[in-house]
Amino acid sequence: MDKKKDLEYLIEKILTMDEFWEANYYFRCMKKQPHGGVARIFTPNIYLKHYPAETFVLFVQKHEKKPYFLRKLVDRAFEEFLNCNIDIEELLWLCFDDDSFWYVGFRLLKPKKEYEDLNKEVPLIWNVISAESRFQDYFEIELKTIVYVLICYLIKSKMISINGIQEIRQHEQLMVPHNKYGLTLTNEATYLRQGFIINERYYLYNLFFDTTIGNPIDQFPYTIKIIEEINDRNVFMRCDEKLSVPKNEMVSTATMDFQKYRGISVDFASINELVYKKEIVVHFDPVTNNKVLMMIKPDTDKDLRRFYHFEVEELWNPNIIKDDFVITNYIHAQYYPDSKGFNHIDFSVNQYSKEVYEEKFKDSVTDTGVTIDRYGEEHYKIWCVESHNIDVETWGKLVLATLDEPFRHVFTEMFQI
Repeated sequence: MDKKKDLEYLIEKILTMDEFWEANYYFRCMKKQPHGGVARIFTPNIYLKHYPAETFVLFVQKHEKKPYFLRKLVDRAFEEFLNCNIDIEELLWLCFDDDSFWYVGFRLLKPKKEYEDLNKEVPLIWNVISAESRFQDYFEIELKTIVYVLICYLIKSKMISINGIQEIRQHEQLMVPHNKYGLTLTNEATYLRQGFIINERYYLYNLFFDTTIGNPIDQFPYTIKIIEEINDRNVFMRCDEKLSVPKNEMVSTATMDFQKYRGISVDFASINELVYKKEIVVHFDPVTNNKVLMMIKPDTDKDLRRFYHFEVEELWNPNIIKDDFVITNYIHAQYYPDSKGFNHIDFSVNQYSKEVYEEKFKDSVTDTGVTIDRYGEEHYKIWCVESHNIDVETWGKLVLATLDEPFRHVFTEMFQI
């Protein structure tokens, strides 16, 4: 016996479409930051599993136009809708009888001619919902638009849970050319709040890129602002074609906000005397028990110049982990003491199984067999910047901007002035 093709059936079909995953992921990467422009991250894996997708923000500006990144999904879902026997009133009530989505109805639903004046006095949708009236009696209903609203509602209420970096890799379509880490040279890009423009296309920043800004009038993230100050730089970014649209189709939900950063002071004067082999530095927050791990390792380049690898990783308190894996932010850099500067800084995320991560965090190799400097099962590059001599202050600001908020004050206390 065929399954009844009702609203429940339609929703199940939409949720299993590849286009739904990709649309959900695209919106997740837009990362509309709260007032203040600060990414307030207090739990690991936030953007993979716990990020609230408030899609109603799409309707604040050009609400009548369906965003480019949703059109393919809307077309497929509408084809499925036409093959179903849907109670339209049930669909309308699902979408608009909601604390935030009534606003979408207010922006999209066109009152019938006889109710236009009433709608000017007070939003007609309020009267319809409070009186439990029929939407179709008061509004002109355009079915494809309602399917579009349903998709936005599902992205909000049925948010996909991304099970790690490998799942993202399976959907990625990286720009060609790119290097072995999946990064493309983007020196010619124009950087904006939520993405960047290159080759007449608009790319969102990667899911793990922090789009926090530094000042209320900044037009691009603080990380980019710091990188822009580096002379003779080469900048490499992860450019996912699935996160790109034609330049004239870009949609931004960013607003003018404010964010204040604290500066840091780092003394590298005695690095040659202090570091002969790998050194591990760990500081922790006695309130949250979060840790910041730094590894310093001496090395020589092909010209036999001595340099040091600086690796900084945030370590979340395992007691707050809700999932069976953990994503951590990781910043690697190469420091040359003879020139007192860095020539390479890159940002990645590491993924650990919960079991391995808990043993790593304990920092008790004799008991667990796992060292605190153990690398993750997955290592995923996000951006890289290279130049002749990046100063220590710029490196420190980049680390501070890249670490999630609970770790920033710990990092500032890791070095003596």
